[in-house]
Amino acid sequence: MRLRDALLSLTLALAACTDGGPLVGPGVVRVTLDSPNGDEGAAVLLLVGEGVIRASATDEADVYSETRGETTRVVVVHPSGGTLTFDVDMVERSRPLVALIQEVAGPNDALRNDLGGYRVELSR
Repeated sequence: MRLRDALLSLTLALAACTDGGPLVGPGVVRVTLDSPNGDEGAAVLLLVGEGVIRASATDEADVYSETRGETTRVVVVHPSGGTLTFDVDMVERSRPLVALIQEVAGPNDALRNDLGGYRVELSR
């Protein structure tokens, strides 16, 4: 049962990977969680790829991040619920950044059970 749950989680995470073309080179990448449920309260995302300097808020949401090697875990929390968006400052890199959704909570702080309809949009 645990193996099945782990494979389902991995499949959902890969299905919710980045949208849009490859964004390589230095600069700011805008990350937006596209939710089938409208406003969200919080999310945990993994950014996989070289060159992440820092993640920062773009609106009233709070953003927390930690980088280890080529993986950056980002937690974005919107106090009243809304679109979850943040910016990532990047240095020169040759491979595109990939975003994986780990968890999402609604504005009522309840975890979403199904992440199948979610996408992460990366843009400049």
